Amino acid sequence: MDGNDIPVDPLLRREWIKFQLRLRGTTLSALARELGVSRQALGQTLIQSYPKMERVIAARLALEPWDIWPERYARRQHKAANIKRPSSCLVKRTKHNTATRRRNRR
Repeated sequence: MDGNDIPVDPLLRREWIKFQLRLRGTTLSALARELGVSRQALGQTLIQSYPKMERVIAARLALEPWDIWPERYARRQHKAANIKRPSSCLVKRTKHNTATRRRNRR
């Protein structure tokens, strides 16, 4: 299966995901029980972003999460590309972290 037959419309996509899970012999409820989470937690993934559960569903469908929800991942990649780390985030050599490095080498 490729990402070309995944519906673009969110309502159709939800039903498509549930149908694909049923084809593979499982349901959202059964998957939730297997993971030890509530059915609502897993079902919420179909409505809003929940990366951990997106990965679980995608793995069960033998797809990548960005194949199923491209709009969610495009937004994340766009935000990550626009984030510039300030120079204050760089680790500066101080007496403390230099001593820690020496101690860890032993």
